This record gives sequence, C-alpha cells and structure tokens, in this order.
Amino acid sequence: MKRAGWILLAAMAVGLAACSSTSTDEDLLNRLANLDKDTIFQKAEELYAKEDYEEARKYFQFIYDSFPNDPLGHKAALRVADTYAVKKDSINLTEARLRYRDFANRYPNDPDRDEALLKLGNTYFVRRGRPDLDLTNAREAMAAYQQLINLYPQSEYVEEARKNMAVLRRMFADHEFLVARYYARNKQWIGAQWRLQYLKDHYPEYPEMEKVDELLAKATAQVEEWYSVDGELASEKNTGGKGREKVSGDTKAPENGPEKPGEKDAGAPRR
Repeated sequence: MKRAGWILLAAMAVGLAACSSTSTDEDLLNRLANLDKDTIFQKAEELYAKEDYEEARKYFQFIYDSFPNDPLGHKAALRVADTYAVKKDSINLTEARLRYRDFANRYPNDPDRDEALLKLGNTYFVRRGRPDLDLTNAREAMAAYQQLINLYPQSEYVEEARKNMAVLRRMFADHEFLVARYYARNKQWIGAQWRLQYLKDHYPEYPEMEKVDELLAKATAQVEEWYSVDGELASEKNTGGKGREKVSGDTKAPENGPEKPGEKDAGAPRR
C-alpha cells in the first residue's frame, strides 16, 4: 500500500512539472506573441547583458525556432550557443561546442561562420589543461583555429585565433620537451633524440631552445656511442672474438623503440 502511494505521488510530481513547463512556455509565447523579431532579439541581448543566460536563451531559441531561415534566426542560433559557452563548465561547454560545430556545418555561407569557428576553438582552449596532461582539447582548439585561418584569412577573428595558437604551440613544445626529458632520465636516448629534433623542426620559436640543444647534443652522443659499441660487438662476433660482456649503462636503447612524436606517449609524464 505504501509503495502504491509513493508511485502515485511520483506520478503527480511528474504531471505537475510537465504542467509547469507547459505553463512557462505558454507564458513566454503570450509575452512574445505581439512583438516583432528585432524587438525580441534586443530583449534577449538585454537579458544576456544582465547575465540572465537561461532566460536569454529562451528568447534566442524562440527567434531561431520561429525564423530558422532568416539571418536573424541564424544569429540567434549562435547566441544560444553563447549562453552555454559563458558558463565554462564541462557540461555547458560540451553543449556549446556541439552547437558551434553544428552552426559551422549547417550554414557554410553564413557571414558569422568565422565567429562560430573561433568560439568552437575557444570552448576547447579554456579547458586545454597542462603540457604534462592529455592534449586532446588543445589539439581540437588548434584544429578549429587553423580552419578559421584557412577559410577566412581576412576575418576580424584571425588575430585572436593566432594569439591563442601561440599559447597552444608553447604548450605543445613544452610537452615534447617534458617527454624528451623523461626518456633521457630513463636513458632511452633514441626516443629523447626523436622528440628533441621534432621540437626543433616544428617549434623553432621555443624560448627554451638552448636547453633543447644541450640535451639533444647529449642524446645524440649517447646514441652514436651505442651504435658504435653495437657495431664493435657485431664485428667481434663475426670474427670469432669473445666480445664485451656489457655496454655502457648510459647508452641504453629500447628493443622496439619509443613512440615517435605525435603518437601516444606511453610512460610520458602524467600527474
């Protein structure tokens, strides 16, 4: 009997919530019914300026739903995404990036597409993390910014995109250096050499290049020593010599080799 009572109460609560939602929707429609789209959009902007993002979202969404093929409807769709992006938590940013991406794909000829691409990149940029952690968000941000620059080189948003890309490039370079140092500490000199050379080739503006050159020189010397000793051992074996029983501990080379730059960093620094 008690269970049946709880089920009835739950059903009533769901019904009341649905009625409340319906009532809210009807109230919004009644308030907006006699207003033109420009006035509604202006009211939505005023609500956004007051940081009432959820209420502003309703107004923007109303315009988009009512005028999906109108330029103002397109702009309203972009502003709906903005009401999510401004929160900057993972859930809202995920919703925002889905909407920005959809806008960029749905309206390839829209004059605000460059803005959508910038803001798509920004949803990843604000959650880029650190160079010793996962770089997925940083790479997604870079891809969006690069798409913006490739498609709209004269856009007013290119300057901001390039500024953020410079931050990301420093982050990627720091990551390569961290991984190279990890390999060096573990005497994986081939891996360290790969990483450092990749860093020099792709991030020549890196401010710590002096340290990179110093470690690269050490890694290169160790790799050359290892190959030299390995060659001597092979020669002695072919000539019937006893060979050496051990190789210098500073010239360790992995059996299969470490991952190359750009591949998954197994064993790379993580916190």
